[in-house]
Amino acid sequence: MPLPPVLHRLLAAAGPSGYETAPADVFAEAARAFTDEVSVDVMGSVVARVPGTVAGAPLLAIVGHIDEIGLMVTHIDDDGFLRFAGVGGWDPQILVGQRVRLMTKGATLPGVLGRKAIHLLREEDRKKVPELRELHIDIGAKRRPVPR
Repeated sequence: MPLPPVLHRLLAAAGPSGYETAPADVFAEAARAFTDEVSVDVMGSVVARVPGTVAGAPLLAIVGHIDEIGLMVTHIDDDGFLRFAGVGGWDPQILVGQRVRLMTKGATLPGVLGRKAIHLLREEDRKKVPELRELHIDIGAKRRPVPR
């Protein structure tokens, strides 16, 4: 079953914690199809008031969470792997193999979360959940870029 277009736009809008403007804009635009009463507060929260059809009926609030957990690149190693810190709360065990989009000033780059190859790990390390510091983002670079 195909995704409804508005849901696809919401899911595709990047909104890591602290940078939720894009998905908030998508939600505000979608809400305007139902009401002219759409406002955004100083924190970026969007409120859409849709009038009811029955006088005196109880009010109904539908509340959602708009940001997504993100990662912030902190270092590029000599092999071209990106090291990172978490933005928001992460469970490192679900990160390995996850696809990510890196938001840069001029482009969005695809990447994948990885860790040291299983055959290079000690037996006891293979059984452990990796820590964030043991993970990297692979963007397909062969080496660290040379600074300009």
